Amino acid sequence: MFPPGQAMDRVRGTRAPSESPSLNILEEAFTSENWIIRLYKVKDLDNLGRDHASAVAFDKGNKKKKVSKRRGARVLRVE
Repeated sequence: MFPPGQAMDRVRGTRAPSESPSLNILEEAFTSENWIIRLYKVKDLDNLGRDHASAVAFDKGNKKKKVSKRRGARVLRVE
């Protein structure tokens, strides 16, 4: 209906964001035909014991960056 970034929130007088927020803890259970009523439910706990944000990041394919150990400056040894 509106091009991205042009949707308006007429009550608050602001533009709606072009990208929808990501839901980590809630999932959509029902949306009415005209999106007037939206119901959400709390997601079930993850079987692996991860928090919701980590489970969603894993499902999207995001991996945690490995932290490398910092070493001191390299020194050239001359004997």
